[in-house]
Amino acid sequence: MPEITQPDRSDRLGLYITAGAAAIGIVASIVVTVARLLEVAPGHDIPVSVALDAEAVVLPLGPSGAPVNTTVDAATVLVSDPSTATTFALWAEPIVAGLMWMGLFVVAAVFCLRLARAQVFTTSTARLLYTGAGILTAGWLFGSILTSMTSNGALSAISAGTYEGGAFAVSAAPAIAVWVIAAVGIALQIGEKLQRETAGLV
Repeated sequence: MPEITQPDRSDRLGLYITAGAAAIGIVASIVVTVARLLEVAPGHDIPVSVALDAEAVVLPLGPSGAPVNTTVDAATVLVSDPSTATTFALWAEPIVAGLMWMGLFVVAAVFCLRLARAQVFTTSTARLLYTGAGILTAGWLFGSILTSMTSNGALSAISAGTYEGGAFAVSAAPAIAVWVIAAVGIALQIGEKLQRETAGLV
C-alpha cells in the first residue's frame, strides 16, 4: 500500500486537542448521567419533561410580568408516584443517553488519533465509523422509545390516566448524522481498496 502523507505538526496538534476534547466529553456525559440518576433515585418528586397537546396557558411574559396567552407543547412536571414501567424508563433513559454519548466520544477520539497517525484508508478506520453510526442509531431509537415512555407515564401518573399528551417532535438530525458517518466509512473503505489495487500495479 502506498505510504500516506503524515499530517504536519500543527494538524497533529489540532487532532490531539480534539481527541482530548472528546475525553472531556466522556467525563461530562458521565456527570450528566449521574446527576439525572440522582434525581430519579428518590422515587418521588421526579422532574420529567412531558409532551403536551398544544395547551393554551397564560404566562407572565409581558411588560412587568403582564400575562400573555401562549401555546405550550412541552412542560416539566414533578412525578410523585410513577408506575413500575415509568420508573424503569426513568432509570433507563439517562443510562442509554449517557452510553450513547460516551460511545460516540470514544469513537471520535480514536478516529482523531488514527487521523493523526495517518491511519485513514484502512478497514479498521471504516469499521470504527460504522460502529459510531450503529451507536448513534441504537441510542436514537431506544432513547426515543424511553423518552415517550417517561412522558406518557408521567402524564398518566399525575392525571390518573385521564390526559393523553402529544408527542415530542422527531428531529431528522440523528438520521442525517448516521447517513453521513456511514457514507464517510464507505468512502474510506473504497479508498483502502483502491490503494491496495494501486499497490498491486506498482
